[in-house]
Amino acid sequence: MVGRPGGPLADAALWQLEVTDAISLTPSFRRLVLTAPGIDGLKYLPGQDLMLRVPLSGDRVVNRRYTIRRFDSVERAVTIDVSLHGAGPGTDWISAARTGDRIDAIGPRGKVTLRPDVDWHLFLADETGLPGALAMLEALPAGSAARAVFEIDTAADELQLDAPQTEHLDLRWITRDGQTVPGDSGPMAEAAAGVEFPNGVGHAYVAAEAGVVRGVTRLLTERGLRSEQISGKAYWRRGLPNAEHGEPTKEG
Repeated sequence: MVGRPGGPLADAALWQLEVTDAISLTPSFRRLVLTAPGIDGLKYLPGQDLMLRVPLSGDRVVNRRYTIRRFDSVERAVTIDVSLHGAGPGTDWISAARTGDRIDAIGPRGKVTLRPDVDWHLFLADETGLPGALAMLEALPAGSAARAVFEIDTAADELQLDAPQTEHLDLRWITRDGQTVPGDSGPMAEAAAGVEFPNGVGHAYVAAEAGVVRGVTRLLTERGLRSEQISGKAYWRRGLPNAEHGEPTKEG
C-alpha cells in the first residue's frame, strides 16, 4: 500500500499490485490473482472493486474498475475475474498479463454491497456484473434466501459458485447462444418479470449494461419493489466505450 489519494477517493488506498497467477477460466473469463505490500490489511465489502491504472503509451494511464471476486488476507491475495467481452485497454492488459507483471490500483471502491436487513436477495447480472454478484452471494449467511439470474454468452461461461449453503438459492443461467447480442434487454427483462419473490422484504441487485439496468429497475418497481430496494450498477453502455475515469460514458 502506498497511501491514500486525496479528493473523492480519500477513503481508498493506492496499491502497487503484482500478478501472482493468471489463468483462463472460460472462453470469456480470465482470472488474475494479485498481491501487494500490506494487502493483508485490505478492508472491503463484497461487491466493491479495485480501479486499475492501466498503462497506455508514454506516461499515460486509463482507469478501469474490476470487482473483487475473492480476497484472502492469509495468502495476501486478491482475485479479480474479468469478462473479456469487447475490446479496450483494460481487457487488452488483462488478456496479456503474466506472473510478475505490475500495475497500480485504487480501492476498494463502490457503494453496491449486501443489504443486511432484508429477508431475501435477488441478483440479476450479465457477464460484466457476474463476478461481483457471485462474491456477494458467497458472502451471504448460510440459509439466506436468494434468487439469481445470470446472462452469459454460452453455457461454457458458467462460473462456479462457492457458497456456504445453497439449498435456499434459486439460480438460473441465461445463455445467448447467438440468438441475441450483449446489451439486448429482452432476456433479462423476461427473467425479471418471471422470477418469484419470496415472502418478506427483499433487495434486488442489478448489474449489467446501462439500458438493461434501467429497464429491469423499472420492471421491478412495477412489480412492487420500492426504489430503495433496488441497487443498480451500469458496468457498460452499449455502443460506447468506458470513459477514462472508469465509468460508462454518457450518451451524446
